[in-house]
Amino acid sequence: MYKAFTIKKKTGSYADTIEMFGVANLIHEILIRTDAISDKISIEDLGIYYEVKTKVEITENMINSLEYFPIFKWVIREKESSDEDYFDYPKQRELKKEKQESIQSINKEFSGKEKNKFKEQKLKEVHRVFEEEKKIEPELDVYSQIITPNNIVGFRNLYKNFYLNKEHFQTLIKYILGYYSELEINPRYNELNSFTNKASALQIYNPSSGKGVNKAKASGAGTGGVKLSWVSETMKISGALTNMLCQLVKVGNKSYDLKIIVPDFKKIQYSKQRLIVLGFKKNIKGNTPIKVDIFNLLIILKKLIENTQEYNGIRAKNILSGLHSTYQKDLGQNKAVVNIGKLQTPDFIEFNTKDEAKDWVEVIKEQIQIISSIEELGDSIQGLISYRTFITSSHFESWIKFSFWFASYMMGRLSQKKYIRTFRVSTLNKFFKNMSTKDFKISEIIENEGFQKVAYAIRKSTVTLQYTPKENRKFEVRYGLAQTLQNKSKTPNDLASFVGDFIATYNAETARKAELNKGFRKPLRENDLDSFYKLLDKYPSKTIGSLLASYGFALEEKEIISEKSENE
Repeated sequence: MYKAFTIKKKTGSYADTIEMFGVANLIHEILIRTDAISDKISIEDLGIYYEVKTKVEITENMINSLEYFPIFKWVIREKESSDEDYFDYPKQRELKKEKQESIQSINKEFSGKEKNKFKEQKLKEVHRVFEEEKKIEPELDVYSQIITPNNIVGFRNLYKNFYLNKEHFQTLIKYILGYYSELEINPRYNELNSFTNKASALQIYNPSSGKGVNKAKASGAGTGGVKLSWVSETMKISGALTNMLCQLVKVGNKSYDLKIIVPDFKKIQYSKQRLIVLGFKKNIKGNTPIKVDIFNLLIILKKLIENTQEYNGIRAKNILSGLHSTYQKDLGQNKAVVNIGKLQTPDFIEFNTKDEAKDWVEVIKEQIQIISSIEELGDSIQGLISYRTFITSSHFESWIKFSFWFASYMMGRLSQKKYIRTFRVSTLNKFFKNMSTKDFKISEIIENEGFQKVAYAIRKSTVTLQYTPKENRKFEVRYGLAQTLQNKSKTPNDLASFVGDFIATYNAETARKAELNKGFRKPLRENDLDSFYKLLDKYPSKTIGSLLASYGFALEEKEIISEKSENE
């Protein structure tokens, strides 16, 4: 009777996406409650509509055998009670507060680099307790928005459609399934009890609609809300509770705006997307506006890879198209939508083996740590914007901007004895392994022996020395090298001249210290420079310079220990 369901894209926003997730949730519940195989549900984005399919046909007998169940949980606020299974918002709010206070207490008690290991152990235990014992439900962030005065009335009206019509429950399910299939059934609302058949388009579920001057056609103006079908709005609530992230974003000392995130999958099994989204919500990092975007995309990509068991030409973008992102400005009593966008999945994340999948997880973890160590202040904002643009658009030009900025920023932080996480040469190799620009593969540059030797010389003149105690340094730190490298990378001639002068000085210092037996580092030979110069005849100087900034200000594996000891 029912095997495929079509959810038309009416708005182009996350409203369509959560409606689709709501339909998938309902089908899952029907199959579970009728003892059918529930792991055969798939969802797919087919351009102008989403399709939810199941290999198990939902028959009329299956629907007729259904007993009443709530499409989504009732929520109680403050001193309320319910005879139904409900979401206890006051209790969940207190658990969240308790967890936050525990974390703050641990951070205060174990402050200082020498106590980092103990602090991490304590924090890990806190997270375990509030996931397994004092369980904080993953829907808390969404319910915290549902209970607001603007949203709670619409929520309760749609809930009561089912609660007050338990004897008509099977009929209502047929209405919903028919609404999204070719077997559409015309509802007989006069037979139902206190039924809300038109629901207000609430902003939380419909970011492009809400109170204001709204008209379906330009035939006049009115300030009333848009009215939508009870079916679509019910499904949106269900989909929001399982697949939406409502995240507070700090914009001042005491001010918080709201960012709503909804993952948008291209093609995936229902059971797999549930694992990915649950893992994503458990690992979110609250932060400032730009870093929130970066963390959200990196974390869900990490969870996607970790929950993928196939390793044959898997491209992340073919599974997850991106994250719907809506920014709401806090105006006191209400919030106003100021931006609706989408963070696209980068097109360069691809893996063919289990080892390649592990490599990507390692790369993403490192980049999360690096972004975490950057303060979103002053000129850091431009650097973070460049990284966000790169990771959401796959434009290598944005990586060029970020890598030059980060090299200078890192050296500045280290000179002030402030913590900053550096890239590792090994993970950079994994990151760039299969990455390409429009005209060439990045590996063609980074595998060049001359490039590697020049990057080594830069590293041994800058970041390696910064992680060496002053009393043990045999060479002078070349401050300002990162900025000079950026300036000289604008043309091939300038970059060639800069590298030539730098290596000449580097070799002279190396030889002088070696004669005095006061230090050793590898000198560069003429054929190394010749190999490097050949790159400038073939590839853009800015690209080569930015890659030197990436590798020249990273650490090698044997230097990781000293970095850890310096930061603990």
